[in-house]
Amino acid sequence: MRDFTVSDVFPDVKHIRDPLGVHMTLLLGRERALLFDAGYGVLDFHAFIRGITDLPLTLVLSHGHHDHALGAMHFPSSLMLPQDLPVFREYTGRREREKIAVTARLGSEARENYLSASIHEPEKLDAAVFELGGLSVQVIRTPGHTPGSIALYVPKQRLLLLGDNWNPQTWVFFPESLDVRTYSQSFRSLMELPFQTALAPHAEAPLNRASLVCFAQGLNETGFANAKPARIRGYEHIPVKAFEPAPGAMLVFRA
Repeated sequence: MRDFTVSDVFPDVKHIRDPLGVHMTLLLGRERALLFDAGYGVLDFHAFIRGITDLPLTLVLSHGHHDHALGAMHFPSSLMLPQDLPVFREYTGRREREKIAVTARLGSEARENYLSASIHEPEKLDAAVFELGGLSVQVIRTPGHTPGSIALYVPKQRLLLLGDNWNPQTWVFFPESLDVRTYSQSFRSLMELPFQTALAPHAEAPLNRASLVCFAQGLNETGFANAKPARIRGYEHIPVKAFEPAPGAMLVFRA
């Protein structure tokens, strides 16, 4: 299994790849650090972050799904919108951990430690802005993928951290997902921010503004109506439709 890998997007912004492929973002101010998401948790992410910085650290979760939240087991605390607490409880339980342990091919001891590790429920995220010392971070509520999903905006870098509001294949079909039009409204609201660069958790490279604006423009009634039935591996029991709001970027939503 691979270790964590780091890409320096800006001197104070690090895009970090979890061993199982999802990405998290570390923001470094003069006085504090903020970590956006914690990955699957199959390796000790807290120890890895402490190898990068010893600044006081705040962990903010974009939402409660396992690939973003389970790594919180290695941290003393985290913050998340309370609307996603039911999602967090469902996706950080034993059922999801057992699936991940198989995917990660954990040995017997590591598997047992992973399955039995305690995880603190996130505390309520009520800040609109985090001040890290020379670097401010704005919290943007984006209900859709889940009820309590968020994005972050870093004005100094004109950087948007998308969470699961956009990925090369964006999923809005989970039982906890809101309807596709609510998601679309949330996504279009992000385009009102003056960002130039964006990071997504399931994309290696930074994204430019033009590609995301194109995606937002494609979130319309014509696209929804022309979407075709699709099958997502592992979720065949959920009826879904899919289309490309922009070339090469798929949206999958509940039929």
